[in-house]
Amino acid sequence: MTKKQIGWMSILALVVFTNIIESMILMPLSSTIKAALSMNDNQWGVIISSYLFSAFIAGILSIFVIDKFDRKRFLFVLYALFIFGTLLCGLAETYEFLVFARIFAGFFGGVISAVVLAIVGDVIPPEHRGKATGIVMAGFSTAAALGIPLGIFIGLKWNWQMPFFFIVGLSMLTLIMVASVLPRMKEHLAKAKTVKSWEILRRIPKNGNQIKALVFSCTILFGQFAIIPYLADYVEHNIGFEKKELVWMYFFGGILTFITNPFIGFLSDRFGQMRIFLIMMLISCVPIGFITAMGENPMPLVLLATSGFFIFAGGRNIPGTALVLSTAAPFERGGFMSIRSAVQQLASGIAVLLGSWILTQDESGKYFNFEIIGYIAIGTSILSYFILKTIKSEY
Repeated sequence: MTKKQIGWMSILALVVFTNIIESMILMPLSSTIKAALSMNDNQWGVIISSYLFSAFIAGILSIFVIDKFDRKRFLFVLYALFIFGTLLCGLAETYEFLVFARIFAGFFGGVISAVVLAIVGDVIPPEHRGKATGIVMAGFSTAAALGIPLGIFIGLKWNWQMPFFFIVGLSMLTLIMVASVLPRMKEHLAKAKTVKSWEILRRIPKNGNQIKALVFSCTILFGQFAIIPYLADYVEHNIGFEKKELVWMYFFGGILTFITNPFIGFLSDRFGQMRIFLIMMLISCVPIGFITAMGENPMPLVLLATSGFFIFAGGRNIPGTALVLSTAAPFERGGFMSIRSAVQQLASGIAVLLGSWILTQDESGKYFNFEIIGYIAIGTSILSYFILKTIKSEY
């Protein structure tokens, strides 16, 4: 990769960073927000899943336009509307308005990752996509390492709305970099304009390779999103962390994944994406099983388990995503990644709702049945490998 390409990937990582902070910031502040807006657990599940279901609808609709415009311009418009949706979340003072704001933010924010990955596929050759994906996905890690702890600090020091205003300010600076540094990307337009969007939808059911890529994309995230929305609350009430101590869980997990994600991308390019995925997937099952079954434990042991979850459960997405990128031609890549994003959001939303139905809490806030979620996450992780084995890097 050239220095210019690394610079582009770094800006895309910042886009992902702000996008992920916004989508995750509610979770570690769950008990504070539920108390402030007098919400129960089912309403909390609606708050989280409304973003995901809205993103699913947006992903389906975006296939009709995503490949018809310059990638840079399309990302700029989406990102600007996402920022406005984030502002609405910060202005919410009722449960109903927060649901509306999450739907608005999800509609535009949920498509951003599809555009970002389409750009990676367009400007980075296949032999370097593992490394490029690792850099971009470092935005996820940085969001956890810096954004989430800072969001918790701001939310506890002022109020739960203040982190959204912080994200708006940071996103505006990133938007300026998108406009001033990223190149125009029009190479795909000549072919894309000759292909109707409906044709992309019609081809996918006939393309077994892409069908398997979509199923894989769902299974790899399903187990994670059955765990992540409830992890902070579980660690607080079942393991005994104080709210301010949750910062350390995200800080250590984020810092370590910020370091390991680019390295995992390098290993994927060097030793094969399938082999590295298998290793990441198998190791990830250990912290998943431990976290969802543990009770009160010393903080170092808990942080070791949660950091392992962030490193390996997130790390397996890097080689998996690099392989999925290779199943779509450039002229349809944006549309295909939109569909992928849509089905992932749908699977994640179902996982969140499933978690809310399986989990129960007593009067003290302690969770029960979290180990069942762990079994589901491990099962879908193993299933994802056998699906990925059948996917070919071709279109």
